[in-house]
Amino acid sequence: TETLDLLHIPKKKRLSSKFYRHIQCSELFVTDHPYVITNDASHDIQNIPKWIFEWLKEKFIEDKSHNENFGEKIYIDRSDSASNVKHLRSIINEKEVKELMDENGFESVVLGKLNFADQVKIFNRAKTIVGLHGAGFANLCFCNPKTKVVELKSNSAGKMIENLAITNKLEYQSVSSQASEQNTNQFGHINVSIDELKKLI
Repeated sequence: TETLDLLHIPKKKRLSSKFYRHIQCSELFVTDHPYVITNDASHDIQNIPKWIFEWLKEKFIEDKSHNENFGEKIYIDRSDSASNVKHLRSIINEKEVKELMDENGFESVVLGKLNFADQVKIFNRAKTIVGLHGAGFANLCFCNPKTKVVELKSNSAGKMIENLAITNKLEYQSVSSQASEQNTNQFGHINVSIDELKKLI
C-alpha cells in the first residue's frame, strides 16, 4: 500500500484479490515475482537484472537532504522477523554482535517497525551496513555505489545478497558460518566469529 501511494496510483484503482476473487475487465495490472524465467526461483533471484534496481531508485529515492536523521553505519536487527520468531534463522551470539556494533558506532535498525519511505532513506544514507542474511537486504538497491556491506550468513545461504550488492556496485564482504540445527538452504542458526567481524568493520 505504501509503495502504491508513492507511485500515485489512486486507491479506487486498486483491487485486492483477497476480496475480489473474480474480476472481469479490459485491462489488468498485477504484481508477480520480479524475475523467474527458469522455474527455479532460488536460482533466478540471485540474478535479478540491473534495470529493476534502476527503476526502483528512480521511483522511490527522493531529495537526499531529507536523509540526515539517519546514521551512516547501520546494523539490521531482525528480532521482529518471522524467521526469528519461528526459530528458523538467527544469530546464536547476537548479544556479542550487537555489543561490537554499539562499540563501533553502529545504529541498530528494526526494519519492520519503519515505513517503506524511511527504509529507503536509511539505506540511501548508509555508508556501512551489517546484518544477518534476510529480506531486509533487498533494500540494498537503494544504496549508493561503494557502500560497504557485511552479510552474516550460513555457508548454505547462497549468493543472492552478494549478487545484489555487486550489481549495485557496492563493496561486499561476508562472515560465513556453519549453521547448527536446521541446516537447510538459507535456514539455520549461526555463531558469528567476533574476531572476523571486527576485522571487516
